[in-house]
Amino acid sequence: MSGGIWKKGILVVLVAALLLIPQQLLAGRPKVEAAAAVLIDARTGKVLWQVEGDRALPAAGMSQLMTQWLILDAVRSGRVDWEDSVRVGGKKQAVQVSSGHGSRSDAGLMLRADDKIPLNELFMGLAVSSSGEAGQALARYTAGSEASFAWMMNEKAHRIGLSASTLFKPDRAGTADADAQELPGGSRITAKDAAVMCRELIQSHPEMLRMSSVTQTEIRSRGIYLTNRNAMLPDFAGPHAYRGMDGLKAYGSDKDGYSLAGTAQRGDQRLIVVIMGAESREKSFQAAGRLLDYGYARSGSFAERAASWLKLV
Repeated sequence: MSGGIWKKGILVVLVAALLLIPQQLLAGRPKVEAAAAVLIDARTGKVLWQVEGDRALPAAGMSQLMTQWLILDAVRSGRVDWEDSVRVGGKKQAVQVSSGHGSRSDAGLMLRADDKIPLNELFMGLAVSSSGEAGQALARYTAGSEASFAWMMNEKAHRIGLSASTLFKPDRAGTADADAQELPGGSRITAKDAAVMCRELIQSHPEMLRMSSVTQTEIRSRGIYLTNRNAMLPDFAGPHAYRGMDGLKAYGSDKDGYSLAGTAQRGDQRLIVVIMGAESREKSFQAAGRLLDYGYARSGSFAERAASWLKLV
């Protein structure tokens, strides 16, 4: 009996503390090791936390998200169809196949100029494993050239209110002339703009969450499976899995750093987190998890505030 009373007393004290301590103090300041980071409320667009949010950084992954947005627009309007056969074009390239939770294997999917791949398979290759070559093929098919498609991306960025610091250019990731296309000459985006873009994309195409949260997708035309690089997806059940995470993209390299544009929903609250330029893929996941915990500790339900606070302290 005394043990039960003792436990109830502890619970009462904890409840009182959670209700009386200011939320900002309760949540603390999360430790984020990255070049830039932003956390926003998806419903209101309010910035909940940010560091170097206006700094323009390499935007390979966000360029791919914008590519997916324009493809979804084109499918919705009827200009292209998921079953269309897309001629790859360009030079012979190897698409690296992801073989684990964010890792890359030495094996590659060889795309030749005369290859014809179903549009839906190229789209999922881009969404799940960030295949730059798939993105290039989709851009050429949709707009006639990568340059024309880049113009479409910048026009979309302008319409949704992204800043002048953000600029999209033809994607050359993974190709022989990639070095010539990187910053200062390549695509760039700020973490704030990336968060805004993710919010607008989800609102315009909610199906994007379903597409970007699958752990594996089959490329039937090659007889292979591609594994999602976002190790925060709950179905992976690994050390970085985060409850409620359901998109959007993890990407990066040793040269430019590792980044994540992610979103999680718990109850009625959806948060969007952007991490850019972390030293490793693991650190990008860790930073994203801390920021999401911070957001739910500040403004989630009572149960979410309590659980998130306990993870932060």
